[in-house]
Amino acid sequence: MEDAAAAAVGGPQKTVVLDVVALSRNLISAEHTPFLHDYLSRSDVLDRNVEPAFPALTCPAQSTYLSGTGPVTHGITANGFYDRSYCEVKNWHQSSKLVRAPRIWDALKARHPEATVFVNGLWHGMHDHEIDYFINVRPQYLQNGGKVADIYTHPAGLREELQGSLGTFPLHRFWGPGTSIESSKWTAAAALQVDKEHDPTLTLIYLPHLDYSLQKYGPPPSSEQGTAATNPDDPDGKVLKDLKEIDEVMEGLVRYYESEAVGARVVILSEYAIERVDRPVYLNRVLREEGLVQVRKENGGETLDCGECRAFALCDHQVAHVHVRHAADIPLVRRVLSSTPGVEMVMDASELDAYYRDRGKGDEGGSGSEGGGGAAAAAMAGEGGRRASGGRGAHHPERSGELVAVSESRSWFAYYYWKDDSQAPDFARCVAIHRKPGYDPAEMLYRFPGFAGFAWLILKLLLAYGLKLRTNVDATPLRCDKIRGSHGRLPGGDEDRDDEPRPIIMFRTNGAGVGRAGAVGVDPLAIDDGQVLELGREACLEKGRVVVAEDVYEVLWRILNRDI
Repeated sequence: MEDAAAAAVGGPQKTVVLDVVALSRNLISAEHTPFLHDYLSRSDVLDRNVEPAFPALTCPAQSTYLSGTGPVTHGITANGFYDRSYCEVKNWHQSSKLVRAPRIWDALKARHPEATVFVNGLWHGMHDHEIDYFINVRPQYLQNGGKVADIYTHPAGLREELQGSLGTFPLHRFWGPGTSIESSKWTAAAALQVDKEHDPTLTLIYLPHLDYSLQKYGPPPSSEQGTAATNPDDPDGKVLKDLKEIDEVMEGLVRYYESEAVGARVVILSEYAIERVDRPVYLNRVLREEGLVQVRKENGGETLDCGECRAFALCDHQVAHVHVRHAADIPLVRRVLSSTPGVEMVMDASELDAYYRDRGKGDEGGSGSEGGGGAAAAAMAGEGGRRASGGRGAHHPERSGELVAVSESRSWFAYYYWKDDSQAPDFARCVAIHRKPGYDPAEMLYRFPGFAGFAWLILKLLLAYGLKLRTNVDATPLRCDKIRGSHGRLPGGDEDRDDEPRPIIMFRTNGAGVGRAGAVGVDPLAIDDGQVLELGREACLEKGRVVVAEDVYEVLWRILNRDI
């Protein structure tokens, strides 16, 4: 059916995926996101909540969406992992080889060799030779301790071409205390330039702007009318301002790509939703009190000696992979963490896969089996299948911890392991995503409150980059209790309700399926073993119907093949 439809019009559908990080239905309103609100109300637009990947983090979400498999197959268990060979934590690395499953562009190229692919800002695309055009942030780390804003591109010449016309990528607006819409604007402008010059078949664009203020200030409460109300942690309304800014960027992209001259199908989706938090939980400090964590005196303080730890937690937002060196210590570690306030559950491998299945994501065969996807999980190319074969489990034997901890609602896991701030390593006060053994949202905050924090940052930047002095830009606080938004745990509550926000997917149909106002009783997003379920019209209109994260792949594949 898909091959015939695509062949009838000469090949795959030009498709653009806008990955609008942290977007959820409760943030969309006529007042603050007028374009998205109007777009969502169109009769030919299908929208669904997404039951997120687990963990609900950037890299696992992207790999799950693009491979149609879970971490047991694609291997991306968090935004980093503990390399047991090096005995080191590897955070935010970009090599495509880290993803162990084929992704949607592999299937696209196998079926349509003439197709071209453009990945703009998504992780794990570097050195993937099935990607024709690639852009991602890639600062230069100098021997004197300095950091130079830059990008990595394929082809290599694209780097000079884009930064020559658009200016240097605004790294300090992409991450750190100075984040702003400028980085997403740069990404959007680069996308348009590449599209006008190369006309790729499949384009994926990463727009992270909303993520920053939502983590700093938390999501705004919603009024009964669905319009964002006052947030006590955001008296200046920065989240609402950011919503308007990203709405304008999206409007420009959608209008361009959906224009008659370009003729692309646009898919708007998000990776996760942000929930309000107010309690950091320090798992490594808890483990250290039990004598399980080993540190070294270096880097101006203490560093985590992972290979010598009996147990340590690789903390990433609301999920932690807990690595336990000796199996005999697992009961102790589980007992200690389970009794820690703010921890909802601690799971071993089998419990993690059962948890994954209970959320509607896995097959009965468990991790490593081929089930769960039926026809949609068949071999990628040549036999009519679409996504890679493999199970949908969450435990990966090489990269998952012996235990996985999940925080309670309103809590999240901080990586801190030192007992006293005077013993914090020098990189703890810096933006150092590759050095820290865990995620640190405090990098988005200023070290000192008010104007003093901004002034300190400017002074250190001037010393380091203006006067070329070898000094740390130590502008990050060692207190993270002001963070008000996080993600990673799966939302609770009924799947058909919005009491706990979920990520969202939306796109215009092409007439083969049905929009919310359509008369045909078929919901093209209700996928069961790769088949379309026949539903009554009311079921099609039901807003709460959820698409499972792995099946986002199926939606994208069917759009590429003009089936919906």
